[in-house]
Amino acid sequence: MATIKIVLDQRREKNDGTYPIVIRVRHLKKYFDLKTSYSVVKSKFDGKKLLIIGDTEANFEIEEQKEMCSKRVREFMKQNINTAFDIDALKKFVLQKPSEIVTVESFWKDVIQQLLDSNRTGSARSYSITLSVLSKIVDFNCKFSNITYKDLITMETTLLKRGVSVNGVAVYMRTFRAVCNRAILYNFATHEWYPFRKFKIKKEKTTPRTITLELMKNYFALNLSSNDILYKAWCIGKLIFMLRGINLTDLITLKKSNVHGDRIIYKRAKTGKMYSIKILPHTAELIEQFSGSTEYLMEFMEVHNDKKTVSELNIYTDFRKRLNKKLKKIGGLLNIEDTLTTYVFRYTYANIAKQLGYSKDLIAEALGHEYGNSVTGIYLEMFDNDVVDMMNENIYQKIIPPNK
Repeated sequence: MATIKIVLDQRREKNDGTYPIVIRVRHLKKYFDLKTSYSVVKSKFDGKKLLIIGDTEANFEIEEQKEMCSKRVREFMKQNINTAFDIDALKKFVLQKPSEIVTVESFWKDVIQQLLDSNRTGSARSYSITLSVLSKIVDFNCKFSNITYKDLITMETTLLKRGVSVNGVAVYMRTFRAVCNRAILYNFATHEWYPFRKFKIKKEKTTPRTITLELMKNYFALNLSSNDILYKAWCIGKLIFMLRGINLTDLITLKKSNVHGDRIIYKRAKTGKMYSIKILPHTAELIEQFSGSTEYLMEFMEVHNDKKTVSELNIYTDFRKRLNKKLKKIGGLLNIEDTLTTYVFRYTYANIAKQLGYSKDLIAEALGHEYGNSVTGIYLEMFDNDVVDMMNENIYQKIIPPNK
């Protein structure tokens, strides 16, 4: 039986001191390696967990490539269940390029499904939206080799003419580039074909949208009746802020089993990072108010699902759109100039924490980002709950009116 494993190939050190990460396929006493696009120094590779330390995105890509390889190996084993074979035959089958029958569109949809299966719903949503937008400009019912540099220019030009911002275009083009990179990794396209080699994705410097401490106070102090059509959206905005800028998807999929005493402990869908957040007084009030009979902690949506298909994912996308429209209306009531969205609460939390004098490392830990100072990182890993809890409570006291 063949085995598949992610390996740091230490036989050949590169000029920069790194070693390539490969997918090793072993049968009996022989093996062959499949290249990945990653190489790291020895200290950055966890030999027990078989992953790159501190690079979630790279680990997901390598794991996806491994799964694609596993699928090919399973197909080969099924076809040769009663037949003796050697490692060379297996290698030839795994490495063969079935690009003649795989279109850009079909491969793209497979990638979306892989992301959904990996619970990377944010990335799946981005890939799905990008496919929908770009497929109206260029026909993706073709081989990758049919896509040219001219097609990339056509996509960019068309989007800009439609009024899409430079950074908005960049999001679409980076997503398509990621699809192309995956196609090369999976041998559905060649390095020689790669149209992004000459194409430069443009971007503009932007400042994350935030609101001031005073405006956030006004938001919390707003007096809305529970019968108001904006009430639920108002409460969700408060919860995102009080739960340290929690991602909307993570918030609405929290379950009662995520509550442990006075803490909410959950794994972020996007990164897999574990969070432990102390439940603040007003947070507890809202949890109790929106709690229901299902397994979910708060019932903001009429229907929950596992988001394992694009149609299921679209339910969440529509919910987010409706929510942001209501938040925009609330912003209008408070004379907030910038458009109020779920992301504004996350960025505002970080901005207010910075204004109150907290370090970037501590704020990064609260939001689940990587922190730059390795010494501080070690400290936070040991004492993160107490330190971050204190910061969160101080921010809470600055925002919540005395009668709350």
